[in-house]
Amino acid sequence: LFRSNLKKEYGAFEIQPDLNKKFVYFPLHVQPECTTSPEGGVFVDQILTLETISAAIPKDWIIYVKEHPIQWIRFGTDYSDDRYQGYYKKIASISKVRLAPANTNSYELIRNSQVVVTVSGSAALESVFLRKPAVIFGYPWFQHCPGILKADGTESCRAALEKIVSGLKIDQQEIINYLKSFEEAS
Repeated sequence: LFRSNLKKEYGAFEIQPDLNKKFVYFPLHVQPECTTSPEGGVFVDQILTLETISAAIPKDWIIYVKEHPIQWIRFGTDYSDDRYQGYYKKIASISKVRLAPANTNSYELIRNSQVVVTVSGSAALESVFLRKPAVIFGYPWFQHCPGILKADGTESCRAALEKIVSGLKIDQQEIINYLKSFEEAS
């Protein structure tokens, strides 16, 4: 008996990323999870986040989206309120968005991207550790880390991306200082 599921739907839309293109890497968050609710605010809706990013990026950029593999392990491949039937189809229909295979190496995507954008996930922190800037829409504990820019809509996302295009550099010592200060304060 053929049964539709999330992995099959995702697979119907995934394409191998072209790492030579200019792109934003957007790793989907596991849901439900605190990184989107409550830390993401209205951006708990990752489709809204992707529509916002799509409207803000330069014309010659694309967005590679990758599902978090834990999503299917923790919650299974049946449709749910967080990953409903048509969810990936809706994502794939957003202008400039492409679904990368779920087994694509995240660090390869981070290293080759122009920027990592996330609601409030740890991929933003991983990105700055690799000296790649990140944009966040939510309120994670590391939101003030050097190299992480904040967005709350299309215009602020566009402004953050313009800083990155203009040559925003990440100073490794500033990140070390931030983490040391965080450690001492906590």
